[in-house]
Amino acid sequence: MKYLHPVNGFLLYLLLFWSCSAPKEKETKTELEFVVTEKFKTFPLPEDIGHLDLYFQSIEDKYFFLFDYKTKQLLTYSIPENRLLKTIKFEEEGPAGVGNNIAGLFIESPDVIYLTAGINTLFKFDGDGNLLQKTPINVEGLEEKGISLFSNIFTLAKDGFYFPAFPMVFAWTSVTPKELTEIPNLMRYDTLSKTFTPVSYFPEEFVGDNLNKSIFPLLSLGPDDMPVINMNFRNIYRLKEGEIISSFAGHSAFPNDPPISKSPNMFEDMPEIMKIVNHVDIYTDLFYFNNLELMVRVAKFEDVPENVFETGSFLASKWGLVFLDKEFNKVGEMELKPDRYHGQYIFEDEEGIWISTDHPDNPALSEDFIRFQLIEIKN
Repeated sequence: MKYLHPVNGFLLYLLLFWSCSAPKEKETKTELEFVVTEKFKTFPLPEDIGHLDLYFQSIEDKYFFLFDYKTKQLLTYSIPENRLLKTIKFEEEGPAGVGNNIAGLFIESPDVIYLTAGINTLFKFDGDGNLLQKTPINVEGLEEKGISLFSNIFTLAKDGFYFPAFPMVFAWTSVTPKELTEIPNLMRYDTLSKTFTPVSYFPEEFVGDNLNKSIFPLLSLGPDDMPVINMNFRNIYRLKEGEIISSFAGHSAFPNDPPISKSPNMFEDMPEIMKIVNHVDIYTDLFYFNNLELMVRVAKFEDVPENVFETGSFLASKWGLVFLDKEFNKVGEMELKPDRYHGQYIFEDEEGIWISTDHPDNPALSEDFIRFQLIEIKN
């Protein structure tokens, strides 16, 4: 299941600023073989919805959802039936209006939809788009402590809402590495008391001694429906019984440590910031597939457009996948053929893992449908 769209989140964060102990990580032996087949699934795509810059989330092998930020439409698809079930369009104005800026979504079920929008506001809708609840998110205490929320990335775990957190400074290189390790990167939000509790801090093994790198924490759910923090690092971090546990989840083609800017201070060069945040070797999404009992971590290989300010529909050409079992042991990895995949749209069914083939340079790309290719799992 997926809970964020990292590229949109990074850009939104930049725009907004301008207006534990862990066991030693280890790489386990590969136990499974993952094979790209010639089997495909297609789903109809409305003519006013493009292929890129969409929020994607799946629920087991039953549904996947696409949200288009431009038209504010949420599409619900049936995986077994290969069809579009319904479309919800959120209104900007009126009693159920969400304004002109929807930040993030989390779909608990086809009948329960959460989104954040406006100035720190959490909305709850039913499956027909009727507003059930509108709740301000109280961030005053966080601001006093110099903590900023990633309000466009959140998830509902089995014990409540969680938001990634970040130092409340645009140029995070102004914070020392030691200071960063004292700042939370994950907060639990109590909707009744309207208070935040820190549950994780930036780990020393990730922070190192050079902050000229992307330090954004991304967020997903693990096998136990508890948060997993996914930063651009070889390890991922999960919350288990109140403790943060580090697990190796690196792709062998990626460096063990995050890419670091060659500039003494990347914040003196805006193209350099955009490159480091969006276009170097980056781990993006993290999915857990309950029926397959597998976690899939997505790796996007470095691919820098000629002008990072005019990316348009740019999508990295090469993607890789890392596979973990439900105990967070690495059981395989693969690199995908360039210019043929969109690595952030992935779902499961009884046949295996399906990954989107809707790359802009794929000759099979069609405006009429979204297409997925099967990855089979062999013991």
